[in-house]
Amino acid sequence: MDKKIRFNEAEFNEFIKIINELSGMDLNDKRAILSIKLTKFVESLNVGTFADFLAKLRINKNLRQETLNFVTIGETYFFRELAQLREIIFYVKNLERRVSVLSAPCSSGEEVYSMAILGAQNFIKDMYILGIDINSGVIDKAKRGEYRGRSIQNLSEMEKRKFFTEKDDFCLINKSELCACKFDLCNVFEDRFLKLGKFDIIVSRNMIIYFDYDSRLKLLERFHKILADDGRLYVGSADLVPENVFFKKVFSPRGIYYEKQ
Repeated sequence: MDKKIRFNEAEFNEFIKIINELSGMDLNDKRAILSIKLTKFVESLNVGTFADFLAKLRINKNLRQETLNFVTIGETYFFRELAQLREIIFYVKNLERRVSVLSAPCSSGEEVYSMAILGAQNFIKDMYILGIDINSGVIDKAKRGEYRGRSIQNLSEMEKRKFFTEKDDFCLINKSELCACKFDLCNVFEDRFLKLGKFDIIVSRNMIIYFDYDSRLKLLERFHKILADDGRLYVGSADLVPENVFFKKVFSPRGIYYEKQ
């Protein structure tokens, strides 16, 4: 019989602290459900004790990635918060030049491909979209471009026929119909993030909401560094952006965005 992994309050707090240091996420609001799922997750890792797990988590890169995948599993779908996506594409089209867009986090790719589909529908040719996420599983799915069920429920039949190919019981994205889309495993708090290049638009929806105050400020500073001087930052409707010296909130007739200060 497998040994039951148990942890005390101090060990649980240490786990939450490590995740915060690695990703900026504050898991304190999810302590109840996390404590249940965490036990099963750690038991699947073949470690002796929870203390052994914590010790390995700090030094083992593969274990860190597996654990980050565990705590960042989320669900998204095509055309989520569609009005904002349309505003982004409207802005891209008006620029009338090559535009680079960063989607962070991109999850399993629906947001990136949604913007690409809207771009194609608006005859935008010269747009490049990079999607990044801390979860290797969703990045792999985004690269495959295979979707089904609730993920594609907002797409019309015409959009499915034009931008997807039916394969078995899922729809495969037709990348030849879209602008250049790339996906990369990347942590926004790693040094490599600052080397991704400059972007005209950063779309960061439903990530800031999970960060503590200090991590939010740190993230905004890093977004400021890679956003073009005349660029725009778009966040999700639930994301709370604290007062900061990096961005100014702009209320436009077509929606809200942030510009560099």
